[in-house]
Amino acid sequence: MSPRPASPGPRPDPNAPLQASGLPPRIQAALRKAGAARIGDLARPLPPDALPDADDRALLQRVAAWCAAAGSGSGPPRLNLPEWLRLFLTPRLADALRIHYGLDEPAAALARHESTLRDTGFKLGVTRERARQLLQLAFDTLRRPVPLHAAEPLFGAAEQAAREAGGVLDAPALAELRHPAWGGLSPAGAFLLLAHLLPGRLVRYRDFFSVWSDIQLDRTEKALRDRLAAAAEPQPVKTLARDLPADARPPGVPSPAPLLRMLLRHMPDTFATLDDRGGFIDRHAAGLLCEILADTGEAPLRTLTAEFNRRLHPECRRGSGTLRTLLGRDPRIRKTAPGRYALPGGLQTRLPLDS
Repeated sequence: MSPRPASPGPRPDPNAPLQASGLPPRIQAALRKAGAARIGDLARPLPPDALPDADDRALLQRVAAWCAAAGSGSGPPRLNLPEWLRLFLTPRLADALRIHYGLDEPAAALARHESTLRDTGFKLGVTRERARQLLQLAFDTLRRPVPLHAAEPLFGAAEQAAREAGGVLDAPALAELRHPAWGGLSPAGAFLLLAHLLPGRLVRYRDFFSVWSDIQLDRTEKALRDRLAAAAEPQPVKTLARDLPADARPPGVPSPAPLLRMLLRHMPDTFATLDDRGGFIDRHAAGLLCEILADTGEAPLRTLTAEFNRRLHPECRRGSGTLRTLLGRDPRIRKTAPGRYALPGGLQTRLPLDS
C-alpha cells in the first residue's frame, strides 16, 4: 500500500530550509550566497548580479510573494491548477506537464491524457530521455513542501468531487466536472497529475480514481468476486454491497455501492447493467440473454447482441462472437436455425398470469 501523505498545515513554515521552496538549486545557491537560509528569507534583496537570468528572477519573485502572502493573517492564497503550475515551474517544465497529461485535451478517455515519453518529447522538440528528465524536474519541484501547501485546494477539490460521487470517479464522470480549481484545464488530466504527484492520496485503480486506499480497493474487489462466484444469476448491486464492513470504507463515503458499480464496469471479466445488477461475463451473462429471449421470443444473434449491449454500461458491452459462445454453452438456450436462438416453449415469454 502506498502511504497516504499527511495534509500540509495551514501555511508553510517560515523556518523551513530553502529546499522546501522547490526553487531550482541555482537560485537557492544565489540566495545562500546573499545570506538567506530559510523560507522566511526569500524576500531578502539580492545583489543586482546575483541572478542574471530574468526568468530566474521572476520565478523567485513569484515564490517569495506567495510565501509572504501565505504567512500573513489571511492564510495561503488559493490557486487554480494553471496558476499553481505557473507559480512554481519554469514555462518549459509547465509545458512538459501540460503535454504529458493532456491538460489542454478535452477528450474524456484517460488514454488521451497519458502521452508516452516519446510523444511528449516529440511535441516539446526534445528526445525521449530529455522529456523524462523534464518531467522528473517538474515533480521534484512540486513535491517540495511549499508547492504542496499551495496544491492543497486542488487536492481538496478532487477529493470533494470523488466523495460527492460516492468515493469514485471515472473519465466520463470527470468530463462533466466543472470546478474553478481546474482553471479551464481538463479534469481527467488534472486527476492524473495529482494521482502521480502524491500516490496514495488520490488513487488511480483500473480506469477510475478513488479516495479509497489501494488496500481497501483490493479487499473490496476480492469480496465482490467472492459474492459473484457464489451467485447463480446476475446480482443487484445493493445485494452485493450488503454486509461489507463499514470500517473498510474511507471517511465520508456512506456506502460501498458506488465502488462496486465502478468495479463491475471496469473489471475485464464482469458486466454492469443499467438496472443496477452485475455479474461475471462467463458465468452470469447467459442469464441476461435468457431474460432477453423471454421478452423477445426467438431472435437472431444480431438482435440479441444489440439488446444485450443496450442493457449494459458502455464499458461492459461485448461483440457477437462472445455472445455466440455464451449462447451455445447454456443448456437453457436452443439454436433454432443458423444464427437464431430461442428458449424452450414454456420459457419463451414472460406474460403476466390472468387473475
